[in-house]
Amino acid sequence: MSVDVSPKAAESGHDRAPRVRVLRSADLPAVGDIFREAFNQIYIRRGFEKVVTDPDTGLAIARAYLAHDPEHCLVVESEGVVAGSAFLHPRGNVAGAGPITVAPALQGSGLGSLLVDELCRRSDALGVPSLRLIQDAFNEEAYALYSSRGFVARTVFARASFRSEGAAKPILSRGARFSDLPRIGSLEQDMLGFARRRDYELLRRLGEIRVLEGRDGLEGWIARMVQGRAAAIGPVLSRSKAGLEQLLLDATSDLAAGTEVRFLLPSGCRVSVPGRVRLHSLCNYMVRGSFAGLAPNYIPTLFPESG
Repeated sequence: MSVDVSPKAAESGHDRAPRVRVLRSADLPAVGDIFREAFNQIYIRRGFEKVVTDPDTGLAIARAYLAHDPEHCLVVESEGVVAGSAFLHPRGNVAGAGPITVAPALQGSGLGSLLVDELCRRSDALGVPSLRLIQDAFNEEAYALYSSRGFVARTVFARASFRSEGAAKPILSRGARFSDLPRIGSLEQDMLGFARRRDYELLRRLGEIRVLEGRDGLEGWIARMVQGRAAAIGPVLSRSKAGLEQLLLDATSDLAAGTEVRFLLPSGCRVSVPGRVRLHSLCNYMVRGSFAGLAPNYIPTLFPESG
């Protein structure tokens, strides 16, 4: 097995050994299909419903990451065909890894190990002291792989949702302006120890960011993406529990009644949400390197791998 990270690697197809290389635009359809099939299979095998119901979800995620961190988007080839992908998201002194997927028929053949090893190598080469990922707690094979590469489970996230009530309530936050992005970065740097300017810009383009002002400056912020009758909320970060709950209320009060609101809740976050919560599954938040803990009033959800 080999690693070749040059964009033009393996163009001739003469070397059929498994290899890792940089993702190209032409790979996106295959990467999207593998993403959908891999996640759905592992969920169905454990007795859950399909987690990726929109056939374009995987393609959209891969395309967004390729535009976002092009030099750190990877695929693994087997017999000259794309068989999996992985993504690295360096953000200062923290890097996120994922999603990491391998075609179901080729799982267990060492391709996932190749991808994880390359992510770790790249993170080490950048001098990043903390490499992080989330991993479905019921997937013991993935847990064993990450543990063997030095990742340690530091906390647990719950994949959860609730149905919006469709009752308009006073909104105290406002839509974020471009000039707010440095303030959001400063808040995250203070409370989480890292900032993700490029992530804020992407979330603002693809969805919506709201900010809540406090007496002494920025109290908190929330991102939201809505697609039909489903919405994802987060990241959400606030200096206080009251601010966090207000942001959650503001981000859901204008949704149609019955909209499924999805979020990823850390075990240490004690917050009331505007609806009856349904718990879907648990995830391990795994860290390779340093970790000082997460802020108490923080919900990651979108792009959780980067922090």
